[in-house]
Amino acid sequence: MSVSAELLRAFVGVGLHLSFSKAAKANGVSQSAISQSIKQLEKDLGIPLFERTTKSVAFTKAGRELFETAVEAFSILDNGIVKLQERVSRDYKSLHLAATDTLSKYFLLPTFKSWQEKQLDISLRVTNRPSRECVGMLESGEAQIAVVHAYDGLYDNNHLEILDLEPMQDIFVGGTIYKDESKVWSIDEIMAEPLLLLTMGASSRTFFDTVTYNRCTSPAFELGSLDVLMDLVEINLGISLVPELVAREKIKKGSLIELKTNLHIPERRIVLVRSRMDALTEGVSQFINILKDRKQ
Repeated sequence: MSVSAELLRAFVGVGLHLSFSKAAKANGVSQSAISQSIKQLEKDLGIPLFERTTKSVAFTKAGRELFETAVEAFSILDNGIVKLQERVSRDYKSLHLAATDTLSKYFLLPTFKSWQEKQLDISLRVTNRPSRECVGMLESGEAQIAVVHAYDGLYDNNHLEILDLEPMQDIFVGGTIYKDESKVWSIDEIMAEPLLLLTMGASSRTFFDTVTYNRCTSPAFELGSLDVLMDLVEINLGISLVPELVAREKIKKGSLIELKTNLHIPERRIVLVRSRMDALTEGVSQFINILKDRKQ
């Protein structure tokens, strides 16, 4: 059976957006043209690929299977073209990474060191933003990969390929005035203390609000920097919920105290994210390999 690549491209476009109008806009064609392409593809294959209502579009089982196969096939094709271009051009000898400042400092430093040691002759540019903004940079083409905290809705985005890197556990911490190894803190006791939080919109702030059922409406401090927040906790200005990897050294040193609590604090995930439709350049491939080697 021969199927038009143009029809498959139109199908992938609709699948990425789950919207005929958005796919048409992204491809610079009319919605009618996109709709006709999908109808023709369904006719050629003899199976429905989408379930359509007046308000939504969803994959059929066969449509989902074809989408995964088509995305992989076009990715292989596009990667091959880019690799060929890389052999004759230096334009791709750079990598733009978007990452949170916390993960850049406390998670990625060994990766940056390994990158430099490989002497790849590929420049690395790092932009620090909150997790959602990092992913937004991927979607707008401003960055090639992102290393972020996984957040609600991330895995639902058909545009993205997500590589799980490492679990991350958050803990409540305070300064030395909170040292009491026998005490187990309740949520009421935590809420009664001065709370130091990141500003609204940061993934760690959203996580704190989820864990504490949005009970904190007036924190003692709201800050844009986790490092400054940690400094304030260290001088006994209150308590906070932070990633254990951030507080680890200060806890070992004795300047921070981990507070035991009966609150359930779920694990978070550190993930690498890239656009499924972007070519896997040499820089992206090498960076991913370094991170995979780190996991082993």
